[in-house]
Amino acid sequence: MKRFVNVRIPVILAFAVAAGIGLQYLIRNILWIIAVIPIAAVIFILSVVFIKRKTFSATVVLIAVAILSGAVNCCLRMESFSAEEIPSGEIYSVNAVVHEKGETDYGEYIILKNVTADETEIHGKIIAYLGQNYGEFCDAGYKVNFIAVLDKLSLSSNYNAHENVRYSCTVNGGLTSEYKFSLFAAIRSAVRNTLYNNLDGNTAAVVFAMLTGNTQGIDEDMLDGFRYGGIAHVFAVSGLHIGIVYGILYFILKKLKINKYVGAALCILPVFFYAGVCGFTLSSVRAAIMCTVASFAKLFNKKYDGLNSLAISAGIIMTVSPFSLFNVGFQLSITAVLGINLLKLPKKLPAAIKIPFAAQAATAPVMLAGFGYLSAVGLIANIVLIPVISALFTVLFIGTLIATALPFAAFLLPYAVLPLEGLISFFGASGLEKALIYFDAGIWIPFYYAGIFALSDKINLKASTRFIAVCVAVAAVCICVLLT
Repeated sequence: MKRFVNVRIPVILAFAVAAGIGLQYLIRNILWIIAVIPIAAVIFILSVVFIKRKTFSATVVLIAVAILSGAVNCCLRMESFSAEEIPSGEIYSVNAVVHEKGETDYGEYIILKNVTADETEIHGKIIAYLGQNYGEFCDAGYKVNFIAVLDKLSLSSNYNAHENVRYSCTVNGGLTSEYKFSLFAAIRSAVRNTLYNNLDGNTAAVVFAMLTGNTQGIDEDMLDGFRYGGIAHVFAVSGLHIGIVYGILYFILKKLKINKYVGAALCILPVFFYAGVCGFTLSSVRAAIMCTVASFAKLFNKKYDGLNSLAISAGIIMTVSPFSLFNVGFQLSITAVLGINLLKLPKKLPAAIKIPFAAQAATAPVMLAGFGYLSAVGLIANIVLIPVISALFTVLFIGTLIATALPFAAFLLPYAVLPLEGLISFFGASGLEKALIYFDAGIWIPFYYAGIFALSDKINLKASTRFIAVCVAVAAVCICVLLT
């Protein structure tokens, strides 16, 4: 007799950790976890007496521990984040190292690490918004000094909380900088110089964003065109990019017939190194961890399970950075992979259709909650263009790597980007903002995901029962939408 649900312990535990973090974040009082212990104890005793299955009883204990660990970890991080190490609203002399440089609609900013303010060490990062004449040039890896008013950021309104950014300031002048060697920053700089020295500005900015996830150089109208087309995720280094790099390495090492243990290390280490070049973004780290799980599965002749791998990566990230749970980029990365692994679509459909459809379907509520719109052409754009972009990324990754290491080969880059220039021209003047669907996220979301789960092969239902479950979920979504 088949089980009703194909249980995966890592998935259950990852959800339990997320539940602990989410509840603690909402309640803001650690005392609520006192109720979890007796509830877990009662369920454990009942399972021992009536169910008499050691695995079930052990799972109950693990779930309780996961919820508690998530809650306690979140509580400790919240207390640490809220602690005011220096008085807010006062002028300080700031010394720090630039961790990241970026741009918003209002201008450039830098995120600083290794910060001291009037010789007081800050156990976190600072975001500094740069005025038009902020001072000397700086970039990632530079050591900077300036005088500014530091304001404490609240946790609830801080988009950068997952990066432990605790203070903000504005630099309108007087910034001095000194280059400080950083391996990752040096590689990014070398790649940037290779691209900008051999391609026109717009194309170089798009290629640099595809390779590193840094969209700072892309014209805002052009970037909006990619967003409205539903394919801006090509600039978020994730499974598409990391998977291709991992695949290239695996293919080469397999052809060379390297020892499997050495081969696994030579696949995993470069993937994490690449994630470091990209700034260890949440999506790149998630993908790198999943590649690591895949390597270990191959190494020990175990069947790779995408859901377990996703759960392990999410659990590790949430343990290291609990506030990642509330980051839209992290949510999109997780739900996209979740949809690909959950949605059971007809086998006759090619993967080029199934994968984009599953990812778009699963991320739709997150897109609506985070941005308030969906792209009406996103699915078609992904089906048509992602195979092309994947091939382009492979060519550009290898070509840029060679051109950076061997500058005399850089003359090939302008030929390699010719197909990409066509895409840039299209999305730069496509007018796709007219194809946006504006819709509010709401209480229909749980029913929506219940419908996706009902379509999954991870739940064992008869075809008729599955059809009814999906119809009920669709009806519930429609009712919720009509009533709100």
